Amino acid sequence: MKVMEVIEELERILEKAPRIPFTDRVFVDGDLILDYLDRLRTLLPEELRQAQWIRQEKDRLLEEARKQAEQLVAEAEQRAQLLAQETEIVRQARAQAGEITAKARRTAAELKAGAVAYADEVLRSLEGHLADVLTRVRQGLQELENHRPPSQDQ
Repeated sequence: MKVMEVIEELERILEKAPRIPFTDRVFVDGDLILDYLDRLRTLLPEELRQAQWIRQEKDRLLEEARKQAEQLVAEAEQRAQLLAQETEIVRQARAQAGEITAKARRTAAELKAGAVAYADEVLRSLEGHLADVLTRVRQGLQELENHRPPSQDQ
């Protein structure tokens, strides 16, 4: 029996079925209708069953792809958050490095200023000592000059 023949047979059953008064409804044998539906199902071409399987497979694949996409988005968001945290850590490290560098420069400048002041003090003290020594040397020379016998060339 072909699909169209089963459909026509179903139409005849519905046309001959007793009507419920004052409505468009009819009484039909449910088992008989189910039997005809089973026949229709077996008569459907294999391509139709394959198409139904393909549709189900497509729905399954789409759902799987949706879940994978959600997972990828979640992983990307997690990675972005991690990178943002790393960026914040790098920013803080750079700020701290800048503070350390500035402090090191200030300390170096203070040390340099202290070294210059110390060197200045040492050199001024040495200059004073040398001035005293020079004065004594001149005095010594003067005394030697004073005690020298007059030269005969004069």
